[in-house]
Amino acid sequence: MNSWFSIKGAALAIFFVLVPLVTAAVAEDGLRFLVFGDAPYTGRQIEILKKTDAPAIQNADYSFLIHVGDFKSGGELCTDALIKERYDQLMAFRPGRVFYTPGDNEWADCDRPYLKQRFSEVERLNHLRGLIRSRPMKLPVDWQYATQTEFPENARWTKGNVMFATVYIVSTNDGREEILMDEIEPTLDLVDARDRANRAWLRAAFDAARKSDSGAVVIATQADVTKIAGSAPCSEIVRVQCDAFAAFRDLLLRLAAGFKKPVLLVHGDTNPFCLDKSFGGDTAPLLWRLNALGDFSEVDATAIKVQLDGEQNPFTVIPLMTGGSVGRRCP
Repeated sequence: MNSWFSIKGAALAIFFVLVPLVTAAVAEDGLRFLVFGDAPYTGRQIEILKKTDAPAIQNADYSFLIHVGDFKSGGELCTDALIKERYDQLMAFRPGRVFYTPGDNEWADCDRPYLKQRFSEVERLNHLRGLIRSRPMKLPVDWQYATQTEFPENARWTKGNVMFATVYIVSTNDGREEILMDEIEPTLDLVDARDRANRAWLRAAFDAARKSDSGAVVIATQADVTKIAGSAPCSEIVRVQCDAFAAFRDLLLRLAAGFKKPVLLVHGDTNPFCLDKSFGGDTAPLLWRLNALGDFSEVDATAIKVQLDGEQNPFTVIPLMTGGSVGRRCP
């Protein structure tokens, strides 16, 4: 059986998915896109990415790629040169068709004490945003591409009757931990502002999806927002050692429940590679959650097909390079 993706010099064998095997006729239909993130972290991963993965990604048959953050390890220096090198490498995967939401490794972890050269995390975040603004996306009008004012990393676009949005939420408890070189209270003020902006952006994405009668919504972020941290949600009073994801998580569940059509949450940062609907549960039974490849696993892109023609599982997922299976349940 042919792979969904045409990869130069690589033929994928029969692959196993969460649902029964897709027939060749069905495999020709549907929207296809890739997700990549949490790599490269090591010298070996850098070589694999350059020699194997990058050519495969560049030659795969897909509409676009979403990068869910961490294009470097937390132990690497956050110099202008390295950040630019990795960002340029990422954008070259598919020029003009790469959507990027940063990870904490690119800025929040840049002030760690063991690093030979440390940086203010606020300054590094502003530097990243400057890079994003320097490469404005030029997409066809029918993609309905938009970004959020003051938060260029938050993007929204439509493709194949599916509404996509990136929402900038990172691990390190959404940047509330390990504030080591910046003033804590002003930095937390910035985190609070980003948190409010993220929730506004999420609502705007679902509003746009309803107005355009989209058949599905896909939300991509770096952090695993399904993880509960702390004993209570973060608030204006409790700002650290709290659950930074609670407000966003609850809002996503409500919006997905009200949308009444398939919704896919894609994130990186944690293991294992898995896809299921346990996160939505009875509250949002059409909400799927995909923990994409990465984070010291094999260096590979996650290939996703969206098929909305009455399929029981509208989101079919495989590793791009190796084929194989995605875990049936997420912990």
